[in-house]
Amino acid sequence: MREDESNIPTEEEEAKEEFFPLPLAVMQPGTTAPIDLYLYEHDPPRYLLYKRAATPLTDEIRQRLLDNGVEELYVRTEDEDAFYEYVEEQIHAIMADDLLPLDQAVPIVYQTGIRTMKTVLEDPRSGENVKKAAKVVEPIVDAVLKSEDPVADITSLIAHDYYTYTHCMNVCVLLVAASRELLGISQQTPLRTIGLGALLHDLGKSRISEDILNKPGKLTEEEFAEIKRHPEYGLELARRYVSLTDTAARIMKNHHEHYDGSGYPDGLEGDQIHPVVRLSTVVDVYDALTTKRPYAPASTPYEALTIMAEKMKGHFGLNELRGFIRFLGPRDEMRDTREAD
Repeated sequence: MREDESNIPTEEEEAKEEFFPLPLAVMQPGTTAPIDLYLYEHDPPRYLLYKRAATPLTDEIRQRLLDNGVEELYVRTEDEDAFYEYVEEQIHAIMADDLLPLDQAVPIVYQTGIRTMKTVLEDPRSGENVKKAAKVVEPIVDAVLKSEDPVADITSLIAHDYYTYTHCMNVCVLLVAASRELLGISQQTPLRTIGLGALLHDLGKSRISEDILNKPGKLTEEEFAEIKRHPEYGLELARRYVSLTDTAARIMKNHHEHYDGSGYPDGLEGDQIHPVVRLSTVVDVYDALTTKRPYAPASTPYEALTIMAEKMKGHFGLNELRGFIRFLGPRDEMRDTREAD
């Protein structure tokens, strides 16, 4: 083989690029998916059409596949949008399906949430879009409550290129998991309200110019003043379409408040800031620092926590910051948390 031939994809590899796998449990009996479903045959390697779009999937069909050792079906990449629309509609049934292991359910919930938030931010004045976002929170909470180690399950999935929609989803899953572990909140209803506030916390950025949001240099006073309006913009938009509890509204409005009173929009300080909101501020900054933004490279978790502890003193409550460091898990480089002093 010539040296450059090692980089030439095989026929099998090229075929795989046109399809992606999905666990059989995703396809719910009694539903009709708007996508063709394929089986993969190894010898010879090829994809075989198994079920055409708009034909019902029955319990018998799914059981027959299971009896034959089939655990995955395949969908053409060109049908990905239609697939996630189906998942969005069936997400609660999918999460409740005992056939689907948690390690397979969590990535589906995460990707569905990201795609939903992308749609919301592209058209935030669509009440239906905002309502869809609210529905995504329930399976996120279910996944966190079912997980024995939500940090490991979640952080392995988190996208490290910054987009507002990925950031909203990251903050949502991290804040729900951190609230469970650090604040002892283990019931679905309060975690859902926390998740909703986190998922929609940057909704108001949809009203801010992309030129300002992605500006690589320092913002002018006028530009920063506009940025500072996004919490109230978001709260105004969300309240038109969904019911917000006081906790969800506080997360949306006050996630940029600082413990020393230097934040915005209300200049709250210390115990004036709700404990969940203080934790949301830590999570929000951590995720922003650990993702690649147009104006800054991504920091490692250690670098981000060091910046937060040393260069952003006064922004965070020490209990929340120290707790979040513990929440992320034992790290040799974070053994000594004296940086937070």
